Amino acid sequence: MARKRALRRRIVVATLLVLSVALLTVYFRESQNGPVHRAEASAMHVVSPLQSGAARVIKPFRDGWNWVGQLFSAQSQNRTLRTEVQQLRAQVAQQLVAQQQDGELKGMTQMRDSAVFPKGSRFAQARVIARSTTAWYSDVSIDAGTDQGVHLNDAVVNGQGLVGRVSAVTPDASEVTLITDQDSYVDAMVVPNGAQGLVAGSVTGDVTLQYVDRSEKVVSGQVVVTSGMKGSIFTRGIPIGQVSAVAQQDVELYQSISVTPYVDFHTLDLVMVVL
Repeated sequence: MARKRALRRRIVVATLLVLSVALLTVYFRESQNGPVHRAEASAMHVVSPLQSGAARVIKPFRDGWNWVGQLFSAQSQNRTLRTEVQQLRAQVAQQLVAQQQDGELKGMTQMRDSAVFPKGSRFAQARVIARSTTAWYSDVSIDAGTDQGVHLNDAVVNGQGLVGRVSAVTPDASEVTLITDQDSYVDAMVVPNGAQGLVAGSVTGDVTLQYVDRSEKVVSGQVVVTSGMKGSIFTRGIPIGQVSAVAQQDVELYQSISVTPYVDFHTLDLVMVVL
């Protein structure tokens, strides 16, 4: 029984194959007006509306499927773009930090090589690692200590000017009292006329030049530097800041002189300790 069914299937397949070959032979040999071509045209005329209707029915589903595919593709592209943007931001940030540090290092090199410091002066480069918990303009901690040759009361500078002095030291770190601190006093002078006084900080972080006699002519815009008096811990000529305001009162013996420091204590980062 099974052999008969298999034989019938083979006969059917062979018959269909022979008919297909015959139809193809007739199709390619006859003219455009032949019976096979006319039958094809009739079939297309009947089937075409069905195909068009089916296409209209299927179109929303096909469009929906395509939209879902495009949505997942867009989300994937969005994730890729976000990753690339984050990487670019990190690269830009690194470049900006590198540029800032490069500028600070150049400024400190110029300060170190200037005529302010005697030939053969030694320096220890350091970075600010902590700031005062009570007032940012009071003191900072740096990552250099006695192991790097730092001693108590060493002067601290950066590429802009005088930062302060070492007020405490450990083997690998030091505390620096800034010139803006209320307990900071620096012997200073105004150039070019040479009027001398003391640069003092305050509880608000403002800096003033005190004890300048009323007879001395001081005007806004003049430069204030360390005077390097005998016994001073600061060498002569370290830039401190610029005179920003001058006031005199008849009852006062000294002028009231405000000074804007050259050092930006808000962004203080790299410094040098003068050993």
